[in-house]
Amino acid sequence: MSLHQSIVNWKGMTLGRDDRAPGEMRRTVRLWLGDVDPLVRDDALTVVSELVTNAVRHVPPGPGRDWVTVLLGIGDGLVRLEVVDPGTAQREPRFAPLDAGSLRESGRGLGLVAALSVRSGTHVAEPHGHRVVWADLERTAPSGPPGTSGG
Repeated sequence: MSLHQSIVNWKGMTLGRDDRAPGEMRRTVRLWLGDVDPLVRDDALTVVSELVTNAVRHVPPGPGRDWVTVLLGIGDGLVRLEVVDPGTAQREPRFAPLDAGSLRESGRGLGLVAALSVRSGTHVAEPHGHRVVWADLERTAPSGPPGTSGG
């Protein structure tokens, strides 16, 4: 069974790709994840904010390119966030997160996404060349200090 088949509840929303989109998506995801562990919800809000902000900042403008879509799937022990945008001229996906402690002004967001998720990545959706950036978060927050198995 594929990951997408194991997710039983999908929600989605498309917004205009502008400076309001990250905040609007945070509010929407907060509502969608109302019954999820608050720590997991907070991580999901950070992830969606970073990914939508990247789509707003880095995707070139143009006719028919003023949108961003967020999909959220909930499965057994998993929350999947997917951000779909019109894509860029570069056909090969780039997902090279910087270390979250980097001093560079930009690029830390993908490091944060990688740190908060159990898996993350990107691909180009054919035939239109739309970019999909995704992250999987554990649905229940681990107990114990970060980097331990809890308990």
